[in-house]
Amino acid sequence: MRRRHFITQTGLASVVAGVAAGQSRNKKSWPIVIFEKPIQTLDYDRMGEELSKMGVQGIEATIRRGGHVEPKDAESEVPRMVKSLAKNGQKALIATCNVNLANEENANFLRLLKANGITRYRMDYFRYDLKKALLPQVAENTAKLREIEAMNREIGMQALYQIHAGAKYAGSLAWDAAMMFEKVNPDHAAIAFDLRHVKAGSGLSFSTALAAMGRHVRSIFVKDARWGGERTTSIKNVPLDTGIVNKKTFDEVRKGHGAMPLSLHMEWGKAPIYPKEIVMDAVAHVGRDVKVLKSWL
Repeated sequence: MRRRHFITQTGLASVVAGVAAGQSRNKKSWPIVIFEKPIQTLDYDRMGEELSKMGVQGIEATIRRGGHVEPKDAESEVPRMVKSLAKNGQKALIATCNVNLANEENANFLRLLKANGITRYRMDYFRYDLKKALLPQVAENTAKLREIEAMNREIGMQALYQIHAGAKYAGSLAWDAAMMFEKVNPDHAAIAFDLRHVKAGSGLSFSTALAAMGRHVRSIFVKDARWGGERTTSIKNVPLDTGIVNKKTFDEVRKGHGAMPLSLHMEWGKAPIYPKEIVMDAVAHVGRDVKVLKSWL
């Protein structure tokens, strides 16, 4: 009996350990990166140190006009950035850039990213002219997106199109995003599903918006907001899980998907880009939201 009890108990312990290990691997397989805009006044060595302490996997790097790296400086700065981050086990898993057109200049820029190990980029938005018919503009954006898909396929890149709330942003209606991406291979061009923007833009139709776009999603952008008051259209960015975005929202979006990058956007602080003298305040805010996001995994 003692032997049978021992076998049973050790067998059960092995199962529990296996489940725990599986859960741990599952959490780690959803890499968390930080959109670096609020903390981009840090040098990359210091940024890597602080993010390593938080236990995240890297950054969504701002390699764009007004970003941490200006496009004209990318050839020299991107290798330095990647090398500096690697000192603390961090990577630039996504690059935010100004690309929204397939041409030779953009192709060369993307080849530079690829040569430095960056294979995903957040592309620039398509915008509507609300004085013109919308459906022809959707068709035009669809054609551009397919050309971008072809460019990315040749180079070995994946574009991520962030869904952004607002009347002028293509994709904000969800149905138009689904139309644009209908025949596009998500390995080369996909949707970055922004929890805050989709929730704000779709309201009570959030589940419908998700149903329209869900199969095209290959990254989730994580942030939160709250409506400003009664009878208003103003919306205020707030700490994660204190507004319209919660774990249920997050779980709905990632259900049925394999692992994909989670990009945390901290936009509820004092400034879009924190001056160097107070940038550690932004680091603390980011750390606060990281803990919440980790609790959801």
